[in-house]
Amino acid sequence: MLTRETSTPSELRAQDFRWGVTDSSLSAEGVAPAADWSRWEDEGRVSASGAGAGFASDHVDDLRLAASLGFTDIRITIEWARLEPRPGIIDGGALEQARSILSSAIDAGMRPWITLVNGTLPGWFADDEGGFAETSSRSSWWARHVDRTAEALEDLAAGWVPIEDPIGSAVRGHLLGVRPPGRTNPEKARIVLEGALEATFDAWRLLQSGNAPVMGVFATPSIFAALPGDGSGHGEPGSNSDNPAREQALHWKRVLWDTWLRAVADGELAWPWRTPTDRPELAGAFDLIGLVGDHPVTVDASGTPGPYPPTARVDATGAAPLPEELGAVLRQVHHRLNGRNLVVAGWGVSTTDDEWREEMLRDVIGQIQSAIDDGIPIVGLFHDSLIDGYATAGWGTAPGFAGPRGLIARDRRLKDSGRWLSQQITGRPAPLSLS
Repeated sequence: MLTRETSTPSELRAQDFRWGVTDSSLSAEGVAPAADWSRWEDEGRVSASGAGAGFASDHVDDLRLAASLGFTDIRITIEWARLEPRPGIIDGGALEQARSILSSAIDAGMRPWITLVNGTLPGWFADDEGGFAETSSRSSWWARHVDRTAEALEDLAAGWVPIEDPIGSAVRGHLLGVRPPGRTNPEKARIVLEGALEATFDAWRLLQSGNAPVMGVFATPSIFAALPGDGSGHGEPGSNSDNPAREQALHWKRVLWDTWLRAVADGELAWPWRTPTDRPELAGAFDLIGLVGDHPVTVDASGTPGPYPPTARVDATGAAPLPEELGAVLRQVHHRLNGRNLVVAGWGVSTTDDEWREEMLRDVIGQIQSAIDDGIPIVGLFHDSLIDGYATAGWGTAPGFAGPRGLIARDRRLKDSGRWLSQQITGRPAPLSLS
């Protein structure tokens, strides 16, 4: 583990290591009026996001600040609902704003990665056109959006991310019901899960014709069975298969992990509810594999998720960050995709306890360094997020501003965790004042 006095090892200081930050548009800028989340705000189902972290108006100074702290890369969500608020109608002002933000990142000396979808969708696409569940909508509206955005912004893009955590996003919106459209129908959820992953691969095929790399970003939580009675959640997926909770854990690992991993590694698409199909064109998909693994999960006999271990300290989303499991995830994915470059594409803690955040950051960097020492090609870490913004709901928790994830407060005060991480990146103390 790194200590306050030690500096980041040379492998993490290498020129090609990506020290990045990331966030959703909803958190950074507030909801787009045409987004599906906007309807929930209008109906009073969730609190108002307002201007989020205020990034839209303060992006020039914010990006200079990020660069001064040593960050080399940033993943910026270019919100589809802002660019195309109505079907086929492009907002020229929103496009110019997007170009301004990306240009500001470049001017600050950072490499901007464009994320096309991160949690929210245009309401007209998700509701009226069937979203990713509809093959015709993917091949028309989605494909046109990917092509149009690439054509308009490719001169500013250092890289692309088609959809942030496509499978997990579909689960949250169509099975857990904590994001729009708020459904809990397992049969319909399967269709959306399949469509969201297909949309990710569709975008990769379209974007790979350009010069910028394409990173697939997938949530990869370790999944454990919640064992009755002991409160430990130590059940590993697959053992004692007659235990319902273990069966659920194995099922969810197959859904969240094995499907995309098998496709990228072997060119075979294998959902648990379908006969596997050969898809050789998917083998080797993406230039980089991005993993989001900031907390493990337990599932009980009904498939309901919870923190691991069940008695662990949880953050504002109800999740229990455990850096050791990030290390385990990196090794498992490397074993399956030997030789592929991996990125920790999103890691963060939703908490007002900044000392805890710093403690977790120390352990995370230690896990990444240990994995690199073991020969695993990890080429980047993106912290989620740079500035405290608006958070969506976790397991039974309300969205809003109560669970800040940033290294910098909304008043642009640098937190101790941000100062510590900056020192690890640059090898020099961060300024005590940001003025």
